[in-house]
Amino acid sequence: MELYQARYFINLAKTLNFTRAAEACNVTQPALTRAVQRLEDEFGGPLLHRERNLTQLTELGRQLLPLIEQTYNAAETAKALALGFTRPNRCFVSCWTVRSTRWWWRSPSGCPSGSIAGPCFPSPMW
Repeated sequence: MELYQARYFINLAKTLNFTRAAEACNVTQPALTRAVQRLEDEFGGPLLHRERNLTQLTELGRQLLPLIEQTYNAAETAKALALGFTRPNRCFVSCWTVRSTRWWWRSPSGCPSGSIAGPCFPSPMW
């Protein structure tokens, strides 16, 4: 299982829509479909029940979803941890809200003193 396949399956399981999942993953719908099919081949059974306007998780898909989410999250955490070791002096910007209408960015703790804070624009998904 590749991490991109896990990400595609997780998004598809949340939306239950191939088009929306592909958009969320920034890939074409055929690419997402092929990746999920390869994942199904690897696991030896269908993860999704596909009908024209209805997509549902199969029992296998429901059982594997939490495990695939854990695996994906653990890999992303490991990647972030490794990045911290390979680029120790690099600071990453994090966004947080002061009020529901105002956004600011700040450097996380551990960054050199004198870090700057200023306006931050939320992601279009928000």
